[in-house]
Amino acid sequence: MLKFAAFFRKHPELSHAEFQRYWLGVHAGVVLRLPGLMRYVQSHPLPGTLQAASPFHGMAEVWLADDADLSRDPADPYWTEVAEDEARFIDPASLTVLPIDERVLKQGEWPRPGIKIVRTLKHMNGKVPPVALMPTVGRYARNTARGEDGFCGGYDTTWFANPAAAHGTAATMKDAASMDVMITGEHVIKA
Repeated sequence: MLKFAAFFRKHPELSHAEFQRYWLGVHAGVVLRLPGLMRYVQSHPLPGTLQAASPFHGMAEVWLADDADLSRDPADPYWTEVAEDEARFIDPASLTVLPIDERVLKQGEWPRPGIKIVRTLKHMNGKVPPVALMPTVGRYARNTARGEDGFCGGYDTTWFANPAAAHGTAATMKDAASMDVMITGEHVIKA
């Protein structure tokens, strides 16, 4: 199975509420028709947690059955529809899609509703960060970008059962390797 993560900013003409409503209510239906789609998750920043300087306003993760599903043929009407739909709610210049190698370092149930911290990292190392071992963490995964084309070396995802635990931990996650920390509500569109 192949995993991809898309990071992006909202279209400048939309409010955050309009951006999130369109992404969840309309665009999710377009993605669900993606050939070979195995899993699809949207991570929306929780209200009041997004920093003005944040390089992105959301992240989507997509798992595909195999690389045959990646043939993004511009002549295929589906991919034309995807591009046109993304332009309605995403700032096209901000969209970055990274191929990802995921490694779960702390197994556990995905807490529901999903409160997830997404922390982008300049570079990845093999060390298990102390946050992964905290008792309030329900699950922790390290996501390494394949290739050198992305804006970061990867990201980690840390799940919590409640927003208070996530808020208390987010402040401790900034270090020399981190770029941005975003507290999100995770929406599982396809499990």
